[in-house]
Amino acid sequence: MDSGADLFRANLPLIDRVIGRVCAKGHLFGADAEDFASDVRLELMADDYAILRSWERRSSLPTFLTVVVQRLLINARVRQSGRWHPSNEALRIGPAAVALERLLWRDGRSLAEALPIVRSINPSLSVKHLEAMAERLPPRAPRPKAAEVDPDLLVGRESAEARTSEAEARRVSEHANDVVRRTMASMSLEDRMILRFRFGRGMTIADIARIMDLEQRPLYRRLEASLRGLRTALTAAGIDAGTVADLIGSPFQSMNFDLADEENGGDRLSKSMRPDSVRGSV
Repeated sequence: MDSGADLFRANLPLIDRVIGRVCAKGHLFGADAEDFASDVRLELMADDYAILRSWERRSSLPTFLTVVVQRLLINARVRQSGRWHPSNEALRIGPAAVALERLLWRDGRSLAEALPIVRSINPSLSVKHLEAMAERLPPRAPRPKAAEVDPDLLVGRESAEARTSEAEARRVSEHANDVVRRTMASMSLEDRMILRFRFGRGMTIADIARIMDLEQRPLYRRLEASLRGLRTALTAAGIDAGTVADLIGSPFQSMNFDLADEENGGDRLSKSMRPDSVRGSV
């Protein structure tokens, strides 16, 4: 199993795409979005990548990251809305009133708890004086806290996002299947056989060359050309390498491309169509 650091480094482009989508949905743009993105990366790196190490693979990584980033945005907005400022009345009365107001409304202490604290700051103030001061302070709503976010509402948002991600993964994988199948159908029978042998059955180039009675060295270039053609067709259809990478390993994708009955044949071909994997795939 990959470490948190490995997951972070290998999936940084995915992390940035997820942050971008969450910011767009949350109407967070410009410098605010950039600041939030930096905060998310720091949160993911914190405590030896604890958040990433908690991923149990019961959902796809894009879905897991989406839920995490949404939670971080909710918490960030709660902190922002919960920033404390003393009232004008407390400022007019003076420092003791500001301290008393902070204890009562920001920290949620009772008057009985707050009075001795304020008196320890300014012993000249009597209890009766402080009680009268408290009555002059305007009532204020308690400061919101991240822990007070309705958990049922959060779960509902997570579930809705998960359903949306599942539906999108299925739609894109079906579209990718269709594009790859149509592109392969336009190839020669020999090129289609090479792809099926290599990615459907997992055969080596040497074995394919021997079975098909072809020279081994030109076969590498021929396979690379076929993969470039598939990548070009996917890009033209609006499916880039990053999207294909997001789908690999997702429980909601079905990218088999009719290569073979093997469950992971489509994943092997999907990985091979990433620009950084062409040499390693052959």
